[in-house]
Amino acid sequence: MSELMNIFIQYIFSFISTFVILKKLIPFFRKKIPAIPNERGMHKLAKATSGGVSFILIYLIFAIYQGFYLPLFSLTMAIIGIIDDKYNISRIIRIIAQVTTLIIIIFYLNNDPNTSAYQITKYGFLGYIFLLFLGTSTINFVNFLDGIDGLVSGSMIMIFLTLNSDFHYLVPIIGTLSAFLYFNWYPSKIFMGDIGSLFLGTFLVSLIFSSSSGIYGIIRILLLCSPLFLDAIICLVRRLINKKNIFNSHKSHLYQRLVSNGMKHSTVSMIYILSIALLSIFYTYSNLINLFFVSGIILLLGIFLDKNYALSFDKS
Repeated sequence: MSELMNIFIQYIFSFISTFVILKKLIPFFRKKIPAIPNERGMHKLAKATSGGVSFILIYLIFAIYQGFYLPLFSLTMAIIGIIDDKYNISRIIRIIAQVTTLIIIIFYLNNDPNTSAYQITKYGFLGYIFLLFLGTSTINFVNFLDGIDGLVSGSMIMIFLTLNSDFHYLVPIIGTLSAFLYFNWYPSKIFMGDIGSLFLGTFLVSLIFSSSSGIYGIIRILLLCSPLFLDAIICLVRRLINKKNIFNSHKSHLYQRLVSNGMKHSTVSMIYILSIALLSIFYTYSNLINLFFVSGIILLLGIFLDKNYALSFDKS
């Protein structure tokens, strides 16, 4: 079987499997685990949540079949996520689970001297602290950005599509997320919930840690994801400057303020997805300097949107 045909079969089967499962799960989750609208949310109607269970289960089956076991280490965070979707567990438990999961991933990857995790932990304690800080930040940034229809699922499809040239095991998760996006696009029928966003954030971290070019490889992937991460970082810094509690729920992210000021969910999500698509081209065909340059242009676009189309930060 040709490589192209193998990719096609993996994509189609993962897409169809997830699509069928979601058709069955949406009515069940709408009844058992509904996302109830609140003043901090961006939706006005109760909808099913925890839809991430669909793409997680299908992808893990494919990953095991491929002999690619790295995604299995993200399962702990998925379990924490679905419990949180239902019962709202404490931040302390979430952080402990994240740190524990990341340590396990680092030790697993340290068996391969080609991984960035191995190369950075050679610097000892500071190397571990750097990886844990980067890992927990990434997991929570992905979780923070999962607030409107299609934003995280669409962005992660583009990110995984780009990274597949390096890792070669990501076609099934692209297929499962594509099926999920069909139901998650505006107006959505289901949300991925914390189970989905925590899994995706943790899996993305594991890919960053397993990249083969040390800090250079890490920076390239972070720049690819910069439309998401810059929103989260700038929002965090602005809340600190304005002496707002950074741990409280809010609607201060740029994507939230754009929607609050009247822009459609689908329009905002497409801005982020297309920004990542542009970075994907430079990630694949250009160098780090140009990738920095394009990320800077996207930052300027964000500033323009903030000034001209978003609800004022002070009113959010």
